Amino acid sequence: MDVVKRAVAAVEARAPRVSLVLKADVRPGVTDGLTSKVETVERHLGA
Repeated sequence: MDVVKRAVAAVEARAPRVSLVLKADVRPGVTDGLTSKVETVERHLGA
């Protein structure tokens, strides 16, 4: 979360308003989940 706080602070220094949307799916034992998801979709599409 430190990186999110630092990013918001960097924007706050230059803009009067900061909008942030953060979505995370954090599961124990899962690494590089987005890459495997893309590979699964491509496999189903026959790409």
